Amino acid sequence: MTMCDGRLKVIARSSRLSVWQVKEVFSYMEGMEYDLIPLESYGDKHKEISLMDANIPADFFTREMDAAVLDGTADVAIHSAKDLPFPIPKGLEIYALMPATDKTDSLISKDNLSLRQLPAGAKVATSSFKRKQELLKIREDLAFVSVRGTIEERIAQLDNHDFDALIVATCALQRLNLSHRITERLPMETHPLQGHIAVVGRKNNATLKDRFSKLGFLRLADSSTRAFYLEGREVSTVARQLLDMGVEASTPVRLICSMGNAPKNYHFFLNELNHTVIQAPEPVLMLVGDSINVQKSERRVLVTGTSIEWGASRGVVTHTPLIYTQKIVNERNTTVLQNIDRFDYIVFTSRHGVKCFLEQVNKDDFATQLAKVKLISVGSVTTQSLNAVGLTPEYESDTESAEGIIHYFKEKDITGKKILLPRSSIGITTLPRELEKMGNEVVDLPIYETLINTDTDLIEDMSVFNEILFSSPSGIAAFKIRYGRLPKDIPLTCKGKTTEKEMIDSL
Repeated sequence: MTMCDGRLKVIARSSRLSVWQVKEVFSYMEGMEYDLIPLESYGDKHKEISLMDANIPADFFTREMDAAVLDGTADVAIHSAKDLPFPIPKGLEIYALMPATDKTDSLISKDNLSLRQLPAGAKVATSSFKRKQELLKIREDLAFVSVRGTIEERIAQLDNHDFDALIVATCALQRLNLSHRITERLPMETHPLQGHIAVVGRKNNATLKDRFSKLGFLRLADSSTRAFYLEGREVSTVARQLLDMGVEASTPVRLICSMGNAPKNYHFFLNELNHTVIQAPEPVLMLVGDSINVQKSERRVLVTGTSIEWGASRGVVTHTPLIYTQKIVNERNTTVLQNIDRFDYIVFTSRHGVKCFLEQVNKDDFATQLAKVKLISVGSVTTQSLNAVGLTPEYESDTESAEGIIHYFKEKDITGKKILLPRSSIGITTLPRELEKMGNEVVDLPIYETLINTDTDLIEDMSVFNEILFSSPSGIAAFKIRYGRLPKDIPLTCKGKTTEKEMIDSL
């Protein structure tokens, strides 16, 4: 990493709030020494320009700092995350987004009047078009005036009777020890990055980026919201990392795509994103925290597989099955399935495998043949199919993929056994290969084939869906054949790691 005399060169705006934010960042960077370069941004110098001006440049408050990082004057820039341009300048990347302990806006008013108590026509100061829109939803009779300057300068204008009330980010007041000026926190939607601090540095400096990466995973308080600015294919990776760290599975998540132009918002619970990816041309903002509201009744889910059970728990389902299964009947299958008692284990990877297996085994001697055979299943749906005919697997993998089965056989040190694997004709070869490496004899038996369903009507407008579900690699292939490509800026959720890998390879 580039440092001056072993000290990091850090650039930030010269306001007291910005300097405090730098101190906050480095309070978590144990042993990292730095020199601060305070600088007035273009926006700081031109307070005559209203922030409601439609032509205001995206880098109004960040241009000079980012330029200094690009030319090597500084190693990193520290920004209020909501000031970040979208996309950020070429050659830079976001090293970390600090968690936000409070994402609300607060009202500061003369005589400590609440928003409801302000008289009709009261002048409320804000330079945010979004804040104005949100306030109008509550009070249509208010007047609005533009205000610029530091937090302290704006509060001084309120105290000088330039207007009746002022809207300020709660976290800014907290950071400046001005919480005593808050009249009330407002029930309004705020900027998705409000309260977060961004660390920006040059691309391809993996060492320095790694030093700051831990900031995004900090837990500052019970109410803190984490933020990640990432590639769409990294959503599932971050979700799994957070779950492994002990973050509650039911923690709400908000994914925001196309931030710079008509943002698209999607809401989930953390454990629903284990195998979710997004094909997005620009980075995706992932917000994780209890401040996010998730309403399953408002989520529309497109299911592309043969069954809707999986999707029914995630929202309102539209089912367009793009594949169907057909059993394979041939001499080999008949011979193997009439003599299943020679196997020690039968591993079922799907409910279709169970169905086609049961249709072809010798019914007269079925119970006797299975008496000494141990059954293994992948996922709860496969287990339910076995339970429906009075069969109980010895082990059920909850990973919805071959990995759980492989882990089980390794953990139990199962070797020298005869294993039957009745499955799809296009099944991934990882499972039989790994079982054979352990010294087992595996009969890999294609018992059904998956075919493209050409009778299903295609969806014309994918944008109405919160996510699209894929239960198998064959479903992904069928989608691409029927639609030509996978959709952009929509979460694509896979059932298991094997299908997720196929999805990522297809992007």
